[in-house]
Order: sequence, then C-alpha cells, then structure tokens
Amino acid sequence: MAPNVAAHDGLSTSDASSSFLLHHQPSTDATPTPTPTPPPSHHDQQPHPCHMQSSQLVAHDQYCLITQAELPVVDLGLLCHGDEAEMQKLVMAVKEWGFFEVANSCVPLKLLSEIEEQVSHVFALPFEAKIRAEPAAGSFHGYLARSSGEDGKMLQLSEALRLPLNPQHRSDMIIQLWHEGNEAFSSVVEEYIAAVETILLQLLKSLALGLGLDPLQFTHNLSNDANFSTLRMNIYNDSSQSSPTDLGLVAHSDASLLTILHQSSVDGLQIRKDDKWIAIKPRIGFFVVNVGDMLQVMTNDLLLSVVHRVVKTSNKCRSSVVFIKVTHPQFIVRPIPQLVSEHRPSQYLPFTADEYYTSMSSNRLLDGKSNLDRFRISPTLA
Repeated sequence: MAPNVAAHDGLSTSDASSSFLLHHQPSTDATPTPTPTPPPSHHDQQPHPCHMQSSQLVAHDQYCLITQAELPVVDLGLLCHGDEAEMQKLVMAVKEWGFFEVANSCVPLKLLSEIEEQVSHVFALPFEAKIRAEPAAGSFHGYLARSSGEDGKMLQLSEALRLPLNPQHRSDMIIQLWHEGNEAFSSVVEEYIAAVETILLQLLKSLALGLGLDPLQFTHNLSNDANFSTLRMNIYNDSSQSSPTDLGLVAHSDASLLTILHQSSVDGLQIRKDDKWIAIKPRIGFFVVNVGDMLQVMTNDLLLSVVHRVVKTSNKCRSSVVFIKVTHPQFIVRPIPQLVSEHRPSQYLPFTADEYYTSMSSNRLLDGKSNLDRFRISPTLA
C-alpha cells in the first residue's frame, strides 16, 4: 500500500542507506536576538500554482495533492479459493494503481490491536534502551531515529525498528531492547509475521496465475534470512513543534516484490498517481499492499512500483507496521521470459538482489525510483 526516510513506512530506494541521524537536541537558555521581518515581496504574494489548503501541501513539491481516494479492494478469501474473476481484479488493480487494499484477510482485529499496542510499547522505551538495538555495521536491521535535517524544511520526526524475519536474529534483537526478553512482544510479533506472510504468499501466487505464469514464479526464492527481509515498526511522533506539512517519510518506491502495510487510524499515506498526490484514508481491518521495484523488473514493467510518502497531517501520533520479505541475495533478478517479446523487449540488465540492495544503500537519492533506473537498458514501455 512509490512518500527519503521510514519507508511506508517500507524498504525504500531512499531509506536504505542506514545513516539515519539519532536526534538529540541540546537545550539552551540563550534568547536569540529578534530579526526584523522584511515586508513581503511581490513574489511572496503570489499563490502556489497548485494552491489548496495549507495543511495539504508540502513545501517545494512539484505535485499537487488532490482529494482522498479509495484504493481498489481485493478479497483474499476469494483468491484463496482460486476465484478467477478476483484474480483478474487483482491484476487490474496492480496494473492501474500499483496499490490496493486487502479485505477478508482472516487476520483477527484483536491481533491488529495487539501489534499496535506492542509498537507503542517498544517506542516508549527509554532512549538508552532503544539505542542498544541500533544497526550493526553492514546490517539493515535495528532501531533508527529521524532528525529534522540540516535545512529545517523537511523534518523527519519519526522512529523505526526493523526486526529480522529470521527468528533467532529477531530474538537477539529483542534481548538488546529488553535484557530479560519480552515474551508478550515476541509472541505477538511472531503471530503477526505468520499471518501476514500467508497473505503475501497468496497474493504473489494469485498474481502469477492472473498473469498466466507458474503459481510459484514469485515465491520460490523468497528468504527470511535475507538482510532486507524485515518487519518494520514505524511511529510518526505527535510533535506540535513541526508543521502539518512536514514529511514523515519522503517520496520513494519500495525495493520489494510486494509490501504489506498495516496502519493506525491516523492518516498520512499518500501515493503519486497521474502526477498527483492522492491521500489514502486508513480503514480498519484492511491491509494496504503495493508493488515494489523487484516485481516491476520481473514483470518487465507490466506492473509498476509506485512512489509514495507519509505526510504529517495533524498533531496526532501515527504508527504503522510494514512486512517485507525479499529474495535470496544471490537470486538473479531479470524479466521473466514469458513477459519478454519482440514487441516488448527486456527493459533491464540481469542483476543479483544483493547488487540492487547494495546500489540502493550507497545511493541515497531523493528522486523516487532513481535506483531502479540505474539497471534499465531501454526506454520504459509503460
């Protein structure tokens, strides 16, 4: 469900460089000397070319935000029973939007409430405890805090915890946070991962079938041990010191096949479609799913990852949980032969998943899908 920070709240081309700044502002008693405010110039009085309500705009953005929209909805229950009409509905939703919502997932509302509660608990820990879980050298997983940035214009007032999908590695991280462990946290996280992984596998299977491919086409090389396979918890803090237009997560696309998002009732997710920012209203019990860069490559641009972001829309605290399971690092990513033809030649050079993630980590770019374009060999057909 492609807004350079917490990805979607997911694994983004912009947030993969692990150098998030741990933010600690020193206090000061000094009173700054007031600076006279110059009279407004003629240019200051000109309306923004995409003028809307001030709470709907982000400074220096070339795209306008339009009214909220509802994403296409697919019924997971029907997909599980092999309903061909629902498969085609899924394919059309992904082709037209790149984002969709999942209903009838069979994930209990109680579990969704419990995972939200655990998100609150972990970020309520003292800073000294959270920093014990900061990423080790070469690791994608760990605790991250976002600072306001040097120019003060694009604040990143959020925190994230990337938990490994590998059970032992996840247990080790939990011990870093709570020296004696936390059984309640561990149990809820384990149950949630199992539930959402079931959703991911069914969606990938249904997509493959809907495209006329082997049902295991997108799933047989997924790995819990991959460095970028993660359950990511995000919190966008309720700071009254920041503007309602501050970015909690800057524009990016995800590097996954599919990303599965559960979000709290506080809105903020926006997707870019037809050169517009569209706000997505959270709906209780629905998961938001979006196409990632890897699926775009494998489908030879038939399915496109979508640039998205998170914008602070109020002083309320927003939280989200993102599930990403990626391919084995040495898996060679290339367009699937059945989706390559004389009229639709291959758009990408073959590369390993590890090569892509390394490039993503070393190139912290602000231009949405710029990392994906590094591997392109011909103009886009989409």
